Amino acid sequence: MSKNEILGIMHSAIQKPRNAYLDEWMGEGRRVMGYYCSYVPEEIFTAAGLLPYRLRGAGSDSSADGDAYMSARICTFVRHTVSLALRGELDFLDGVVLAQNCDHIRRAADLFRKKVRPAFYGFLSIPRVPKERLFDWYLAELRRLKAEMEAHYSIAITEQNLEDAIALHNATRQRIARLYELRKREAPPITGQEALTVTVAAHVMPRAQFNSLMDHLLADLEQARGNGDYRARVIVTGGVMDEPEYLAAIENQGALSVAELVCFGQRSFGDPIGSRPGEPLERIARQRFFQVPCARMVECFDEQFSELTRRMKEYKADGIIFQRMKFCDPWAGDGHNLYWRMKEAGIPFLSLEREYQVSAAGQVKTRVQAFMEQMGK
Repeated sequence: MSKNEILGIMHSAIQKPRNAYLDEWMGEGRRVMGYYCSYVPEEIFTAAGLLPYRLRGAGSDSSADGDAYMSARICTFVRHTVSLALRGELDFLDGVVLAQNCDHIRRAADLFRKKVRPAFYGFLSIPRVPKERLFDWYLAELRRLKAEMEAHYSIAITEQNLEDAIALHNATRQRIARLYELRKREAPPITGQEALTVTVAAHVMPRAQFNSLMDHLLADLEQARGNGDYRARVIVTGGVMDEPEYLAAIENQGALSVAELVCFGQRSFGDPIGSRPGEPLERIARQRFFQVPCARMVECFDEQFSELTRRMKEYKADGIIFQRMKFCDPWAGDGHNLYWRMKEAGIPFLSLEREYQVSAAGQVKTRVQAFMEQMGK
């Protein structure tokens, strides 16, 4: 299959809550587990025989159902996902596992438990400081979740099940890493819009089928000439972003996104889980807890900044575009800190505030054009 054919399949898979791969999975009598954030490890669900399904608002044309229960100062990403659930459009889920990722998702968790009432409801208390002294807390939470799932579904999640799940998800991580490696080329064979389509699809498809599609895509891309028709290379960072169309609005101004350090982007995968001695659940927990931290974590801003500047060198980026959902408090704080740190370092930096599923193409066009002029591009 060609690049365009594969991207077409993946684009189709992310347009609505359900897709053909999901329907086929459920048609075989298999279960699906919903979750919001990468601090909830997918491997546990895979080991239990469930399909990990990352919650999104795709296909929602109104947040009115969520608005009835949630403050107007809750971000529209959360309000759209809750609206889908309240309208019954996520009833195919056999359960959800949520956490206090932020105050907005914490409120969504209350509504899932009280109003949506999924067959299985799990909740994780995740520390906000990724330090060794708090790792046992996180690991204990995962052990409790595993026991609750085993009791509810009358299954045993064995160490071999977990090892197999690690191998499957590591295979995805390796393919995503290869995709990003190709984007370091002077003429990358794939745009940011297309790459985000790929990484979003990974979160709503069975991983074995996704990995197979990736093999075909990578084979095509490795032989492709690439496109050097851009004015500047940028890294897009910030919070949740699962709308490739928003990246397209940026790239249409000549700012090629060469890496997306965002939720649903590369940050959601991280490095492969190692095979060093130790129980598999602990290795899973360690990889997730000590991943590149996002804004929900504190006392680690220096690590986030260092990661961004390292990526800039690797991908030969000219500047950083930071985006966040309106009313997202954790990322507002990080955005403020990044602005001043980037200014001190002399790194071109653009901050964009947005709503979910609203392209704001005119505003983006104007801001990005001005940013390009600032960079002298």
